[in-house]
Amino acid sequence: MSKTRTSLLSIGLTIITITFIGCGKTRQEKTLAIINKLNIVENQKNSYEFQLEPLKYQATGSDSLRILELEKQLSDDITVNNKICSAFNKLFNNNEIDDIYNFIQTSAFNKFFNSTKTYRAIESEFKSIDNEIEQITNNLSMLNTNIMDEKPVNKFEPISVDKEDGFYATVDYTYSTEYKNIKLEDDPSLTSKDILEAKKVYNENRAEISIVLTKKGARKFYLLTKENIGKPIAIVINKEIVSIPKVHSEIMGGKVNISGNFSEKEIDKMIKKLTNE
Repeated sequence: MSKTRTSLLSIGLTIITITFIGCGKTRQEKTLAIINKLNIVENQKNSYEFQLEPLKYQATGSDSLRILELEKQLSDDITVNNKICSAFNKLFNNNEIDDIYNFIQTSAFNKFFNSTKTYRAIESEFKSIDNEIEQITNNLSMLNTNIMDEKPVNKFEPISVDKEDGFYATVDYTYSTEYKNIKLEDDPSLTSKDILEAKKVYNENRAEISIVLTKKGARKFYLLTKENIGKPIAIVINKEIVSIPKVHSEIMGGKVNISGNFSEKEIDKMIKKLTNE
């Protein structure tokens, strides 16, 4: 009985503490606290950044100016905050704001929203769906690589170059330029820092390297392919050009496969190098 009273007293004190914390704050202050706790401003800005970034490299004239104006608006935290607060004012009454504000102070909120255990438990239930999506992504990646001709008419042999690992644009390329005479830009357009994942996959029983780029890397790769249509780009690993695909169209999505006359052992070494293992 004593333990029960102690537990009830503890719960009561917790409720009183939460209520006390909320006292003295205005609705606006509580709303801002909720927005900050849920990281809504940053999430909203990131969402629009992802939408606008590819458009920047395609838009011209008045559309370019409109994009610049939109980016200016979205870069202002006060403007974004005010819009979100306005949405909260339309959606929630005072009691509901109080309820949400009190909830974000609790351990239950922290456990649900900040605990990796929660996300891992949910992820485990969706494993089969994740596998399906990964398979579809791999299929699309193969389609993307068709936009780059990775197989020269003659058997391609790696070319030694004194360059760091990365993806390079070529210099002064013409259709008559032999691969052994190709010149690369001084610096790579993408490096290992732009690679989120590199793994071995199989295409018609042949091992290849499948690369997934970071968000920033995907944008760089889009620009690299857009600016070099009709030209080859060089992929350098371990001081060698291991692949030199010709670009036929800009590539979005941040996925690329490297194929060639490599043994599985060579591919494993290249993956380790790309991922800095």
